[in-house]
Amino acid sequence: MKKQLEKFSTFMCTLRIFAFFAKRKGFTRFTQFLTTKAANLNIKLNKPQPATNVEALAHAWQQMMPSDAQDKFTIDGITTNTAQVKIDIQCPLRGTGNAEACYKLMNYDRTLMRKVGGELIVKESQSNSGEDHCILAIRKRGADTSDITPAHLKSPSIKKAP
Repeated sequence: MKKQLEKFSTFMCTLRIFAFFAKRKGFTRFTQFLTTKAANLNIKLNKPQPATNVEALAHAWQQMMPSDAQDKFTIDGITTNTAQVKIDIQCPLRGTGNAEACYKLMNYDRTLMRKVGGELIVKESQSNSGEDHCILAIRKRGADTSDITPAHLKSPSIKKAP
């Protein structure tokens, strides 16, 4: 059962279902409930250890992603206070312009990071960037994040999806 829950195909199916609700205004609290419960299940299954630095946080995030798709969840860079990670999947929100729905869905990743001592901010979202990937910043919990503009607060630079 654990292996099936951690497969990329299960992850993508779940993402599509959650995206359906995230796109609808009346389902904000339900989406938060779903993403929080899914993240808590991931935590229960994987039992990640609290991380003490941003590199460890980035590795913890990556290890909580589907094991058969680690190449789609990569660590792009580490500085003293920030890990930059990339999600390179076909997001159901790609090209929709709905960065608010992305913000709702990414509650999953934010919950994962909080559990291991971090904070996660979506810097670039497929929903409104015109790109085929998402860029996230991870910092230690409580660290200043005022220098990072979250994707859902940026003006869209969208290229319509084909």
